[in-house]
Amino acid sequence: MKEDTLECVSNTDPDLMQIFKPYALKMEEQSLPPIVVNLFKCYFSQLLYGSQGKLTRQEILPVEERELESLQSISEYRNRVDEAISELVVIKLNGGLGTSMGLEKAKSLIKVRDDKSFLELIVDQINILREKYQTSIPLLFMNSFRTHMDTMLEVSDIENPYHLPQAFLQHKYPKIFVEDLSPAKWQENPELEWNPPGHGDIFTALVTSGVLSNLLDKGYKYAFISNSDNLGATMDESILAYLKLQEFTFLMEVTPRTATDRKGGHLCRLLKNNRLAVREIAQCPDNELDEFMNVQKYCFFNTNSIWLNLEEMEKVFIRHSMIPLDLIINSKNLDPRNSDSPKVYQLETAMGSAISAFDHAGALNVPRDRFAPVKTTNDLLAIKSDLYMLTDMKTIIPNPERKTPVPDIQLDSAYYKNIDQFEARFSKGAPSLLECEYLKVEGDVVFGQNVRLRGRVVLRNNTGQPVRIEDGSVLEGEVNL
Repeated sequence: MKEDTLECVSNTDPDLMQIFKPYALKMEEQSLPPIVVNLFKCYFSQLLYGSQGKLTRQEILPVEERELESLQSISEYRNRVDEAISELVVIKLNGGLGTSMGLEKAKSLIKVRDDKSFLELIVDQINILREKYQTSIPLLFMNSFRTHMDTMLEVSDIENPYHLPQAFLQHKYPKIFVEDLSPAKWQENPELEWNPPGHGDIFTALVTSGVLSNLLDKGYKYAFISNSDNLGATMDESILAYLKLQEFTFLMEVTPRTATDRKGGHLCRLLKNNRLAVREIAQCPDNELDEFMNVQKYCFFNTNSIWLNLEEMEKVFIRHSMIPLDLIINSKNLDPRNSDSPKVYQLETAMGSAISAFDHAGALNVPRDRFAPVKTTNDLLAIKSDLYMLTDMKTIIPNPERKTPVPDIQLDSAYYKNIDQFEARFSKGAPSLLECEYLKVEGDVVFGQNVRLRGRVVLRNNTGQPVRIEDGSVLEGEVNL
């Protein structure tokens, strides 16, 4: 966040006060804490006065591989993990709905491997860690107002030590009509007038919920935070000990970018102070998008897995009365399922942008097997296939038999976008993709059992009727069904 944005929290400009008043009243009506109202006012003022939250090439430098340690290079720290394990809490970001896959509930409830959901595998992971270290490592979820009930009905049997809560709630921000910057209204579904403020809200939510002070009072000093849809992100002994012994305040896991990550946030350095930063695609000026997606220049991708010193986080928060974060302005339809609904701005922040607010923050180059998120049914097919394996630790890792990156998968959105459509067409299981270099499916294709795809595969059905691929089929090249 630029220095001048910190001042907007106390901005008393009469025009701002007048325009913002209905937002303040709307948020107060929902019993949102005053600090959240002030934060939203800060970001709203940036929108009002023309700040688009952009970070240009003139303000940053790429980060080179030689600047970062790798997970392999810190492996010797593994033997010192006992010094830190009792001070660790694991937090999963669990605010996302599976709207991109036609769901209206927590994405983490999707079944991914062995008929288990993300949530079930996360719980398995923590139970395995507790057994291994004979320590009740706390597991907490940060839920949104849209995912909390679904999630807690599924994890109600998980107990944390010291009666620590199983979850805390992310706040919510009012959506803003693009046309006149007034608060969005939608009588058909008033809940759609609000948006989760991005995972950057975790810092404020930890404070306002009382969870941060509770954790510190109980002797927990470190937090490992990652997305619930990334089953490759689990507690690593070397990283935890490295965090403690090198006294990092904030440590971000990054991994080399590939073409599939070109739209994801990348690591960089701020020219003004040489601190590490993360630039999201929404922060990139339109005329620099090609350069943003140059994975050779900006070669590290933020996995959104971070390791945090909670004591230091509290100090940063007190110093600024907030955690300084870069604003992300997203323009969307008020009802994401209705393209005719009015355009709105959603003001959001990303957790990773906090890296530039911490003294002695760092980044660690980790292998790809620690990053296996599911954003679409294309990703879900890859995770369900033999491209990945489920380990004894209940983590998802790339199949070591495959030596090349995961293939680009493009399923016809008319038939595979929603989870119900997807499951109906792969009811016999995912095809083997271990030898597949590229997959595109056009039209309605139903896959039989033990289907194998090799090389570059294009499956095309123009009949207008479902076509079934027979059990045991081996397909390669362009196939008209």
